[in-house]
Formats: sequence, structure tokens, C-alpha cells
Amino acid sequence: MTIDSGLTLALSERIAATRWATLPGAARTVAKQCLLDFMGVAVAGASEPLTRILDAEAADAGGKPQASLIGGRRRVSVEQAALINGAAGHAHDYDDVHLMMNGHPTVPVAPAVLALAEHHGLGAQALLTAFAAGVDTECIIGRYLGTGHYAAGWHATGTLGSFGAAAAAANLLQLDALTTARALGIAATQAAGLKSQFGTMCKPLHAGHAAATGVQAARLAMRGFTSRTDILEVAQGFAATQGAGASAERFNRALIEDSYLPGVCFKYHAACYLTHSSIEAIRDLVRTHRIAANDVTEVELTVNEGHFGVCNIPNPRTGLEAKFSLRFTAAMALAGRDTAGIDTYTDAMTQEPELVGLRDKVRVVAWPHANPNSRAKVRVGTHTYEAATNVGIPAADLNAQWDKLIHKFHALTEPVLGAAAAAQLAALCRNLEAAADLDALWPLLRGDALRAARGAA
Repeated sequence: MTIDSGLTLALSERIAATRWATLPGAARTVAKQCLLDFMGVAVAGASEPLTRILDAEAADAGGKPQASLIGGRRRVSVEQAALINGAAGHAHDYDDVHLMMNGHPTVPVAPAVLALAEHHGLGAQALLTAFAAGVDTECIIGRYLGTGHYAAGWHATGTLGSFGAAAAAANLLQLDALTTARALGIAATQAAGLKSQFGTMCKPLHAGHAAATGVQAARLAMRGFTSRTDILEVAQGFAATQGAGASAERFNRALIEDSYLPGVCFKYHAACYLTHSSIEAIRDLVRTHRIAANDVTEVELTVNEGHFGVCNIPNPRTGLEAKFSLRFTAAMALAGRDTAGIDTYTDAMTQEPELVGLRDKVRVVAWPHANPNSRAKVRVGTHTYEAATNVGIPAADLNAQWDKLIHKFHALTEPVLGAAAAAQLAALCRNLEAAADLDALWPLLRGDALRAARGAA
């Protein structure tokens, strides 16, 4: 039966019915890969200024020690852990993406389920199942809304992420469908995040806020807090106010998909995902044609028009702004700079004469029609070299994806946790569903062993 009303309840029934036994094999694998990747970027982001500010605010507020701070020495309340760990995970803008939600699916959901699982002593399969329900929810609502929500200026990681975190928390707490619908309503009325904040500390705050909002929404619903149970479709509800172009037909098609986890795409450059195709295209040209940076006379990037409102800061002045600059990341690729290193993107780098000179040779134009590719044209003297790349295609070889993610994970975590703990954490995550409990996970995420070793030394 086609649903054109009762959308929120229909989605809630799916969330409540999600079980480990019915998750497709590929979804189980990618769920573990998403958690591994999140843990890596969150460990790396734990010492960032924005994370330290949130940590100091939590310390000042006080609270019960219920859940661990990733890469930190203490435990805080569940909602504080979700907020701080979520923001840390998005601090470097190095976390995964999903085109169905036009945002980052893992970073609002993983910190919510990790904090709740630790507090309630829940197991690995329950955690992974809840995570899958959260990601599916983000993508189903993303398909329902279409492109209008993101185009209007909403940051889907913050808005749809609030729904995803609430769905995951509701599944983990084993809420029934009606209570889950109330949780989605509570989350919806708080869902927020503006794209105009890209390049500031508020962008990662969106992810942490979504995680904390989802946790709070599910726990309030469990206690009997009331909300509308039709928040997606009701007049003046979420779609009516934030989703011009929402389609019940798309919702119906989205609802019957087995899982959205296999559609997750991982990042291997520590910059906005919309810069990645251009980076790859330029690297391919430099490698193939042995182009020297000082020989380049002109560069043209042709991108989807939607890139202009996201990552087209023309003359970045900070390392964070550089992550959202097609021109500057293109210059980095031409100069052979390490676009994967989180320590590469510094304020000083944006003023380096070589990179500024290359940046000023880059022109960004829009495709004349919708096109998912990014095309790079590099002119050297009288020769023009051209390549087109689209990084928005999910990996088909999940074993190869493990290898790439493990390499990225070690690069991010070893400086913070130490090589031994990083290896233990990676091994645990790769076989997480087989763990009898999660007791070994929390001290590894906090980095207890390395601190103890340094203290003994």
C-alpha cells in the first residue's frame, strides 16, 4: 500500500523492527568500517581547540560519569559524551559521507550509540544494529526531502543527523514504534545546522549537537515525553518548513531498500568531500603527464553547481577555510602537498607564496547541465590536459576498503593512542560482532594504556 500519510509512523516501524539477524552481510561489514573510521577521526579531533572548549564547558557544568570521552582521560554524562565525541569526529571534516542524505551519516549516529551502549552495558550486535537503523533513517528522510533541503542552506549532518541519532538511540533502547515516532518528533523540533557556518567551529558542532539531541529525544520519549507522531508530513512539520520538494513517492521507494550502509563513501583527503573529485582529477593529470607545478599557466575546474555554496571559498585565510576551497585544494594537489594529512591544513599554509600563486591560476566554473563528475583542465604552455573524476561511487571491494581504512586509522590514532593500542582497537572493531561484551573498547578509546605507560616512565 502506497503511503502518502503516516510517513513518520511507517519509518518508526522500520526502525523498531531493525534486527541484527536481518541485516545484509554488506551492511554488517560497512557498519564496522564506519565505526572504525569514526573512532579514528574522533581520536584525531579530540585535541582540537573546539573539542577542548566543549570539554571545558562540560567540566564546568558537571554531570555523572556515564560514558567515555574519546581520546580523553575522563567520563562524562551520556549527552555530553555524544556532543563532544560527535564534534571531535567532525573537527577535521575527515569522516564518511552518503549522497542519499547529502551529508555525513556516521558522525551524528556513532557517538550516540557508543555513549548509550557504554552507559547501559549493551553488546556489540545491539550497537551495530542500532547504528544501521540510524544511518538508514538519515538516508530515507534524505531521499524523501530531495535536494531542496540542502540547497536551502540546511546542513543535513546536523538536521537529518538528529533524526538518525534519535532512531539509533530508540532502537538501542528497544522502544516500540509509537514511542520511536515521538522520539523522532522531539528530535525534529530541535534539528538544526546552517551551511553558512562551514569553515567555522560550528560545522562540527552541528554533528555533536545532532548526536546529543538524538540521545535526549529517545530518552525523553522513553520516559513519556509527548510529541507529534507525524512530524515528517504534518502541516508546518519538518518537510513543510525545511524540505521544499519533499515527495511521498520517493519516501515509499526509499522505505523498501534493505540497507543504505553499502552506499557510504569514505574520505581519504582531510577536506570537504566536494573537493575530492577535483583533487583526484588533478593528481591523475600530474602523475600521468609529469606536470611540474611551476610550469602550470592556467587551471579550470568544472564542478556541479551545488559546489559553489559549499566549498568555493576563493581566498582562504585559515586552514579550516582551506578545506572548503576548490581553488586552494587544487593548488595543493598541483604542488604535491599531502591533502590526507590532518596537520597539513594550517593558517600559515594559506599564505605560502607557491600555493597562493597556484591558487590564483585556478578558475572554477559550473557544468552547463547536471553532472556528478568534476573535470580538471590544466594548461602548461600550449598544451591542455584534461581529466574527469567522480569519487561519489561506493566501493565494491569491501576487503580493499578495509585495507585503506586501516591505513588511515593508524595514521590518525597512533600519535594519540600509541601503536599497540591502535592495533588492538582496529582488530577489535574488525571483528566487533563477535565480542562477548564491549568492556575492552572503552579504555582503548580513552587511551588509558598510553597514559599509564607515560606515567610509569
